[in-house]
Amino acid sequence: MRSTSPLPYSAERPREVLRAIPGGKTGDDALGMLLDLFRRDLDPCDLRNRDVAYIKVVSRLLYAVGVRYFRAECEGVENLPTSGQFIAVGNHSGAPLLPDVAILGAWWALEMGLDHPSYLMVHDFPFRIPVLRNFLSKIGAMPASRENAERVLRSGARLLCFPGGELDCLRSFRDRNRVHLYGRTGFVKLAYKYGVPIVPFVNIGGHEVYCTLFSSQRLARWTGLARFARVKTVPVNLGLPWGLWVTGFIPYLPLPSKLVYKVGEPIELEHAPELADDPDAVQRAYDRVTGVMQDMMDDLAGRRRFPVIG
Repeated sequence: MRSTSPLPYSAERPREVLRAIPGGKTGDDALGMLLDLFRRDLDPCDLRNRDVAYIKVVSRLLYAVGVRYFRAECEGVENLPTSGQFIAVGNHSGAPLLPDVAILGAWWALEMGLDHPSYLMVHDFPFRIPVLRNFLSKIGAMPASRENAERVLRSGARLLCFPGGELDCLRSFRDRNRVHLYGRTGFVKLAYKYGVPIVPFVNIGGHEVYCTLFSSQRLARWTGLARFARVKTVPVNLGLPWGLWVTGFIPYLPLPSKLVYKVGEPIELEHAPELADDPDAVQRAYDRVTGVMQDMMDDLAGRRRFPVIG
């Protein structure tokens, strides 16, 4: 993924960085790593599942896809803290493949390194699928919950989350450049409780890998998906290869939309656990974070010429 900083990533950097990551395995071990996913049944809430070797291999693949297919770029790399903990908060799109999150994860491994653990909060439905559960656990993903987020922060690791969840991910195409976290303030409460900064980031282009004509919370209730899969909305999508399809569970061929990420300056909140229970303080911090994110999104959208093309 290219950076807009004075030292852009070259095609060689992924290989150089990945070779320097300790604990990695060679391509000869890829088959063994794949078979290992079928041999075990991991507890997705166990922090010890994170496997640097898996992350290294997956990052190499996804980084190449990000650079060559999605022409991915990132701005504001200098705003990422080089030490200590933080909570990274962003928007996301494109279920179920989530190409914007996948490419972000690969870039994160290269830019931040793997010595300091980071964990990603993910909707709990994929963890019901045994092999997929093991894969996600290996690359540092955990079911999104307050308990797991606190488990990560207590361990000293960094936390990546997408508070808008499936409502954000499956929003309609006309709202593609709108930051809407749907009032989910858990990340603010955690920042107050643990005294860690919030690093806002946004992505543009992820919601252009197909076109969501509309997204219906009522349809989710009527179809029973809200109860069965814990999804709060059902989208009607237009894209490849199906043409028109319903729900966010069907794999698809993403359009080669140009992905651009932007990282904002860390937002420091005081270490004040008592404020986590103060609705006014939490709302003010939430509005501050979402306001910064929307400003960054507006900046990216203002420079984007056309959907998909970028």
